[in-house]
Amino acid sequence: MPVHPQVAQYLEEVSKLALPSFEEMTPEFIRSTLTPSPDPHIPASSIEDRLIPVNDTALPIRIYTPPEVIRRGEFPVLVYFHGGGWVMGTLDAYDGLCQDLAGIAGCKVISVDYRMAPEFTYPVPFEDAYSATEWISVHAKELGIDRNQIAVGGDSAGGNLATAVALKARQSKYLSLVFQLLVYPVTNYQFDTESYQSFGTDYFLTKRAMEWFWDQYLPDESAGREIYASPLRCKDLEGMPDALVITAGYDPLYSEAVQYVEMLRKSAVHVEHLNYEDMIHGFFRRSDLYERAFEAVQAAGQKMKQRYSRM
Repeated sequence: MPVHPQVAQYLEEVSKLALPSFEEMTPEFIRSTLTPSPDPHIPASSIEDRLIPVNDTALPIRIYTPPEVIRRGEFPVLVYFHGGGWVMGTLDAYDGLCQDLAGIAGCKVISVDYRMAPEFTYPVPFEDAYSATEWISVHAKELGIDRNQIAVGGDSAGGNLATAVALKARQSKYLSLVFQLLVYPVTNYQFDTESYQSFGTDYFLTKRAMEWFWDQYLPDESAGREIYASPLRCKDLEGMPDALVITAGYDPLYSEAVQYVEMLRKSAVHVEHLNYEDMIHGFFRRSDLYERAFEAVQAAGQKMKQRYSRM
């Protein structure tokens, strides 16, 4: 299937800008180019910014409460980690997406602003993500959420963090997860897959860019072999929470995401895989560009709603 016409138009417009590639930019310049959040389709009933004390710092979080929901008791919750190659991304850039996920799933969404590379290399972003999720679980009553209905999610590098959080949560006395929303997650420090070979150039995210992002994230190459950096290298996924994995067909990360789906299935973890075969990496939050973006967000929200309703 060829790329969607809206994707083709976007790629053409980007090529005309003659921007330097990711690996030719500084982290500061990359952050300045991040596209603002599209407006939400389903505005939240309330949005609260807070600072939470974890890992000897204060991490910003943003709490979204869905609209027009009458509940008795606490909300289920999705703890969300933004994408951006562990280098860029903000709460503001994901504001519309988080509101839509909250509204469709009927849950609270808590977006976590973890510290980023290269100022903070692995394992700091992962440790921030995990500690924030555990803090949210411990403070569930204060936050108005049900600690028995906690999901984690993220896209790209954020999907990597969500996956790693779910891996470590299996050992926690304070955190029990029921669901993972993984949107084209980074799962392995390796660049020789079929999708890297087929889609590593010309489709927005490139192989060279991913090599650069990994270089910013890792303190050294050996760290890339650790399971919390490369979850695909974990030999045992038994006990992981149910998962929805969303992929884009024209994405260099496609193959490693599919490999992770297969590993989850071999470990008897319930996982669903939705592939948007005519889309590119990064489409999920860009409902201002792609009709299929909101289609994918709706699918993700409905899957979460179904999972929460089983509790």
